[in-house]
Amino acid sequence: MPREAILNIVDILTDDLEPKTMRSHSVPASLQVLTALRYYATGSFQQVVGDLVGLSQPTISRIVSRTSRALAAKVADFIKFPLSPREQLAVKQGFSSEFNMPNTVGFVDGTLIAIKRPTEREDAYVHVCRKMFHALNVQGVCDNKKRLTNLVVKWPGCPHDAHIWNNCELMNYMENHHNIGHLLGDSAYPLRQYLLTLLRNPVTPGERAFNSAQKRARQRIEDTFGRWKSRWMCIHKYGGPLTVNLETAIDVIVSTGILHNICEDLGIPVDLLDPEEQENEDENDDTQDIDGRHLRNRLIAERF
Repeated sequence: MPREAILNIVDILTDDLEPKTMRSHSVPASLQVLTALRYYATGSFQQVVGDLVGLSQPTISRIVSRTSRALAAKVADFIKFPLSPREQLAVKQGFSSEFNMPNTVGFVDGTLIAIKRPTEREDAYVHVCRKMFHALNVQGVCDNKKRLTNLVVKWPGCPHDAHIWNNCELMNYMENHHNIGHLLGDSAYPLRQYLLTLLRNPVTPGERAFNSAQKRARQRIEDTFGRWKSRWMCIHKYGGPLTVNLETAIDVIVSTGILHNICEDLGIPVDLLDPEEQENEDENDDTQDIDGRHLRNRLIAERF
């Protein structure tokens, strides 16, 4: 990250990292931020110890935990769903022009992030995902510019994507604000008036064209996840599982999501690692919503 961006993060977090009553005895906020960034980028406490003279591994662990908690608390300032008509219009225009998907305000999907085996108290078994490693199943929504606009980081690896969606605040918001547009999702999600999914058995040319366009649009969320994880090795499969405790792992994931958006806003390039294989979950067997089916059929008739 550019020096100016790092200094801005330091300014935002100084009061949290250097309490005024302890400022003379604390590690400078700038060093704490640099320490956390180095851990995010490498996923290794040992690597950070080798890079930073004078800090022990236990100290670095505490700094990463403290800094991640402070930054994650600012999530509402950096990961924002488009709520204003102006913000929504910009996203809708992007999805319409790029994928022929009008009135779309984002794409929702889940991604697995490996964690170390939680303690027995933390119900380690429920964190084992379908790929048989301990993980958090993270729900993300992106806009057309590969920015995260919503992030849910609290579920273990075993729940289905649809279960996470059906229990999130954004679902409740969309349920009560049909007029703002709709999200796109893959076949793991339930078809709703505000969440358009793939047709299970496309027959007509229009239906096949819709599915093709929807799959192209899905590449946007896959690209978003890929860029996010490639920037911060600690959450990429190549970095191994997160080496912190479960509570800190959640803060680290949210913090790297914030930093991803900052990097995207600044146009900072990223060296993409091999994309992680996206495993399609079983199709959602929830009863398809009549209003959702009508909306999808109308979209197919008008645009495909």
